[in-house]
Amino acid sequence: MNHQHNVLTMYSECAVRAAHPCDCSAMADLAVQLGYESTGEEVHERLTHMQDPNRYAVFVAELPGGQITGWIGAYLFRSVETDSCAEISGLVVDQDMRSHGIGKILLDAAEEWARRIGCDAISVRSNIKRDRAHRFYAKNGYEHVKTQKTFRKTL
Repeated sequence: MNHQHNVLTMYSECAVRAAHPCDCSAMADLAVQLGYESTGEEVHERLTHMQDPNRYAVFVAELPGGQITGWIGAYLFRSVETDSCAEISGLVVDQDMRSHGIGKILLDAAEEWARRIGCDAISVRSNIKRDRAHRFYAKNGYEHVKTQKTFRKTL
């Protein structure tokens, strides 16, 4: 068997599961690939506040052998002006392992969680410069519905 076949087999055996505290360092390393500087301790602290399974979901993609190769976070979004829906807070696959279906299985896990908690829609916000991510979401049935600016004030 050639190397490419072995790599594809490894990806097809990728398991998606809920994030555990022992995953936090790997998750932080992956967040850095998106430009979000985080430490394992910071990720762990954030996850401790995201334990309600009816409001939050965080899944990791784990390769045989235990390597965490991606993660997705989602939460229940509620507002006065619209019906509740799920929103993806972050999705990252290791830059060396993209385009092999790992993002898709993570997306599927978040969508299944959203259905389970009663949502009939899921959304994601993606930086305007992430063209590859935009193509990924469109390929997976997501529609571009709005372009907006984000404002933030330090308190």
